[in-house]
Amino acid sequence: MQVFIKIMVSVLIVYYIYCTYVSLRAFLNKRLRKRVRAACFLRILSAAVLLTGLGIYVFVHLKAETVTYSYHNGIIIPQSSYGKYDSVLLAVFAAATVLIIASIPFDSLLHSKASAKVRNIAVSLVLAAATVIIGMMIVAVNYQGDLSDHDPAYFRYDSPDKSRSIVICERDHADTGYGDIYQIKNQKAEKLGTFKTADGLRNQGKYKLEWSKEQIKVTFLYKPEQYKTVAGKFIDL
Repeated sequence: MQVFIKIMVSVLIVYYIYCTYVSLRAFLNKRLRKRVRAACFLRILSAAVLLTGLGIYVFVHLKAETVTYSYHNGIIIPQSSYGKYDSVLLAVFAAATVLIIASIPFDSLLHSKASAKVRNIAVSLVLAAATVIIGMMIVAVNYQGDLSDHDPAYFRYDSPDKSRSIVICERDHADTGYGDIYQIKNQKAEKLGTFKTADGLRNQGKYKLEWSKEQIKVTFLYKPEQYKTVAGKFIDL
């Protein structure tokens, strides 16, 4: 199924490039009707907007991704430095799609035959679909890093003297279990470390914790009858 999807996406991208090339040639042909050239101009403009979105993506990714965390309502909320550009990219690709759709009346109304109108509208809609798919692909790959938890569970622990607090987020993916350790203070959070378990095992919040002024040691069940320990150094929040 994934191979089929990749083939279809590749076909749509090739189709989009071909249609843009045809539109450019038609726009440069001054003998064509103004409405046809107007439709071609809108499609060329759509391609330029789409290219601008791609340029924004490349510019954003020239810098390394940073991830910050916050603590709200008992859960850890990650925020990628790339993710804050998602709304900008979505707006750009929405504009590219609108331009394609806006081109439909210009060339479809030139034909008196219903079949010709349907054909032109169908071509434009496929082109709009290609624009949407290309745009969403760029938005999707912009979301770097494994920030999405798989059915996460959060467990909070306070030190005996109440001076420190941590949250352990348990999650699993495929055959691997994960535990992320966060230091929290009010709504601030910082990731101190992570650990893995075999076969997607979860500890269900059952950990042995060793508190000190400098760090926290977390002993967890790695797999049945085998324990491991990971340490995280505290920071100033």
